[in-house]
Amino acid sequence: MTQVHAAAPIGREAWEVASTGRRSAAWLVDLVLLFVLVSVVAVVLGGWHATTRTMINDDGSTWTASTYYLDPVWSYSLLALFSAIYAIPMWRIRGATVGQRLLGLRVVDVSGPELLSWFRAAVRWLALFGWAFVGVASDLANVLTVVAALWLVGLLASQMRDDGRQGVHDRLARSLVVRRRRGMPSAWT
Repeated sequence: MTQVHAAAPIGREAWEVASTGRRSAAWLVDLVLLFVLVSVVAVVLGGWHATTRTMINDDGSTWTASTYYLDPVWSYSLLALFSAIYAIPMWRIRGATVGQRLLGLRVVDVSGPELLSWFRAAVRWLALFGWAFVGVASDLANVLTVVAALWLVGLLASQMRDDGRQGVHDRLARSLVVRRRRGMPSAWT
């Protein structure tokens, strides 16, 4: 029986550090995928709640409107769960999430083209999505949203200031996000 590896190792010269814009776009693609998944699962499990309002018109007639919203504890719980189930194995086994693969990125060990260990993939995830756990235990969803946004802006700023474009999450996990240099053989084949 033959063993299949996620990607054939190739030399460092075939890779260059990925740009901040490309990394941000990949993260947004992944986040949209996660939010769609969270919404669908929340519908199935009953995490959406309705708020019904009855209005009386000037002529005395009434009408009722319902607004549906996803409970914050549900959304943060599912986001924490699905982002961990999604990102950690993808970084460990494939070297990239779906968004990163679409944009030609790969997450590798800072010392070479090897994939991250399970532990280091988990550390990277915790620094990127760990704020979602705080939302599970918090009734302050609006405040948490601001804190999470500030954290993500901080990660982006730390990445932009670093010569190797490593954010705090990359430095903690000793990872590097790279893309294939033009004209070099693809690592995906």
